Amino acid sequence: MATPLQKSALDAVRLFRTKEIAGLSRHLRKFGPLPEPPASANAAPTPVVTLPNPFLPKKHPKMRKWVPPKYSLRRQAELVKLAQASNTMALLPPGPKKLAAELRAERVKAALPLAQRALEEKMAALKIQPQQTVDERKAKKDLEQRITSLGKSLDSLREILKAATAEYDLGELASFEAESGESLTKEQVAERRAEQEKRERTKLLFENRVKRTENLITKANKQLAHLSRSRERKPENTAWKEPIFWAGAFKEKKVPGSELGTRLYTGKRRMFKGHLWERQQARRARRHSILMRDMPARLERYKSYYKKRRPNPLKPSRYTKPPKLPY
Repeated sequence: MATPLQKSALDAVRLFRTKEIAGLSRHLRKFGPLPEPPASANAAPTPVVTLPNPFLPKKHPKMRKWVPPKYSLRRQAELVKLAQASNTMALLPPGPKKLAAELRAERVKAALPLAQRALEEKMAALKIQPQQTVDERKAKKDLEQRITSLGKSLDSLREILKAATAEYDLGELASFEAESGESLTKEQVAERRAEQEKRERTKLLFENRVKRTENLITKANKQLAHLSRSRERKPENTAWKEPIFWAGAFKEKKVPGSELGTRLYTGKRRMFKGHLWERQQARRARRHSILMRDMPARLERYKSYYKKRRPNPLKPSRYTKPPKLPY
């Protein structure tokens, strides 16, 4: 029996396929005819429907621009998770997120112990799935047995209630005649009233039991009628399960480390960025060594600069340009 999560996941996949089938005419008006399916799809015993792949970008026939995919990567990932929960991965079109999920499943399967892997393969080959019709038949049989047993107990409870009611009525009549005709003491009157109250409690107890049993029988009859109506329902529309050829070639992007799940660090010189001073340390050390190597020549140039311009600084200046006024 499918869990509520599996049912909701299957409903989401069914809605996705139904929407894509219904939106085919709109796609044809906008993008033109679809490519022909391959010969293997045409030779299949059941007819194959050709639909555009909503997980891939398309080129507009008039504007010659690429249109992004109908479903973003986030929505594709959500659909893949729902398909995995409902075991309907084959019903989704090829796309990047579906491929990533398949590679992840292969890695997990390869990491399992050999005995557990063999057991899962045997269980997948057997395809043990409980049939709903068998469960409904068993539930119906259990309800019928429950209704029969409740009916028998109801008959016995009604007989006991009938006897208790008769005893209570006789007690009421006897106590009334005794109190009106005979001269009884207070202790005898109290004792008769206590016995009558006990009979009344017994009568009320069995009345409640009869009502409770009748409610249980009514509830079981409603469940049985619901099961009978569910078996008489029309068969489910399985058009969304028909084989589909998704037009558009999905080219797998070769990313180093995608098979092992280490795409983040594969093919990189360093795995972590490090601090800023660590990243600049090599360049600073190289620049520092160059500066220290050329420092004597730099000092010599600095000291000889004015020596070349004015070899004898005590002599008057040979500058002949007239001075400027300060304003």
